[in-house]
Amino acid sequence: MPKHMGWILALALAAGAAGCAPYPTVTTSTVIVAGLGPVEVEQLDVEVVDVQPSERIVLVRQGARSWHVAVPEVFGTLQNIQPGDRVEIRRVEGVILGARKARRGARPGIVYTEVTSDPSFQNLPEKFVVRALTVTARFQAFDPTTGIVSYVGPLGPRSLTVVDPEIKQDLRRLRRGDMVELTFAEAFHFQKY
Repeated sequence: MPKHMGWILALALAAGAAGCAPYPTVTTSTVIVAGLGPVEVEQLDVEVVDVQPSERIVLVRQGARSWHVAVPEVFGTLQNIQPGDRVEIRRVEGVILGARKARRGARPGIVYTEVTSDPSFQNLPEKFVVRALTVTARFQAFDPTTGIVSYVGPLGPRSLTVVDPEIKQDLRRLRRGDMVELTFAEAFHFQKY
């Protein structure tokens, strides 16, 4: 095979693999938040597939992946969002509030449970809403010396630092491969562009 044909084949395969990525593409930036220090803000640029205004649910897609997003009331009625629109979702993970083994047969997912008033997110830039959520994920590991828990959820492999001694104790009881429910607070921003 000629050398330039090999490069074309390699680039085509790489592009095809990128288009079939198993998890959404997330970009990050770090901002300094008064009282919290440096925090990582994740950003997902997605396309709207479906809108259910009465349930406040928007089905979004990035590449071949799609998932539901529960949009808090503070972001409006959702009447101005239509399928095909592009939206930006930004979020900041907060402290972990709880960890427990998931029920048998549980699959990775995210459930937004309530809007919370966690003081650790004071002074975030722009209009962020703080809410609690529970992520069902596959437990990978917990390092008690660093306090880092690793898991694989709907958005792919993640890790999070745990500071609460009770939660650390709960995580020590888990085994690699267990399905777990991790509850934590996050700051969330949803905007059409």
